[in-house]
Amino acid sequence: MTALEEAPLSVRIARIAGRYLVFEHEAAAALRRHVNTNGVLVGTAPQQPTQNIFLGLPVELRPEEAVALVRKGAAYVVDGATAHRDTLQSYRDPARRQAYIESLQRQKEAAQAALAERSALRAAEVADKLKRGKNKKGAAAAAAAAAAATAASKDSPEPADGSVAPSSSQVKSIGITPTSSTDLVPADAFAQQRREPSRDEAAPLCAHLLDRGYHMTPGLRFGAQYSVYPGDPLRFHAHFMASQYAWDEPIPILDIVAGGRLATAVKKAFLLGGEQPAEDKDSAKPPVVRTFCLEWAAM
Repeated sequence: MTALEEAPLSVRIARIAGRYLVFEHEAAAALRRHVNTNGVLVGTAPQQPTQNIFLGLPVELRPEEAVALVRKGAAYVVDGATAHRDTLQSYRDPARRQAYIESLQRQKEAAQAALAERSALRAAEVADKLKRGKNKKGAAAAAAAAAAATAASKDSPEPADGSVAPSSSQVKSIGITPTSSTDLVPADAFAQQRREPSRDEAAPLCAHLLDRGYHMTPGLRFGAQYSVYPGDPLRFHAHFMASQYAWDEPIPILDIVAGGRLATAVKKAFLLGGEQPAEDKDSAKPPVVRTFCLEWAAM
């Protein structure tokens, strides 16, 4: 049984403008952990649109990855734009609009509580260092700040040491930018917009490698379609640079020379793969994918 077949996932993939995107961080983590699908982070911070080093959600999947996940039952594709357009029309109702605003307020309060708790821990550490340094005045001030921060995180009006807890206006304001529309669009609205990915986007080599537990990232910088890893790319180096060809497709000799030499130069093997045509077109057997490795010698 393959990794995809073992994972009881049902991840929602939004198809927007021809791109396959995953917005929920839980879904992105589940794909990476259970079905060895990483995707590429393509999101930027709203207030820093020029950020281009450390990107965030959403995660963009290649079309062939989306097709492979749908065929294995690990994910489903929805028309994200249509689901949002249909749902947002119903937000003219003041009650629904208020419910969504309240959900954002709850997220903000949770973030403020976490910030206050972290500030309390830092203040307690400072107080401990000052106390060990025999700075009693500074230690007392730091202890009072730690108690106040702790009281704020627990919404307690009277801290244990008798100091006055800061009001809500004194707590650092947190701006919440939702990364997902989970609270905005109900699940049934997405369920009504399920779409099947195009068969033209299927890539047999991608599904073949995913079934065998490999992780893949774009391999353009190494002159191939995929960089293939034996495990999570954060822990392993790639073992192969892979490209797919049709079974009867002529492979240009320059592709072999460039891919073979470059892959060998970066201590990887150049992998070629394609789907072997079935002798019986009516057979229910899964297609057979043949792979070959090329290593450039005498370098």
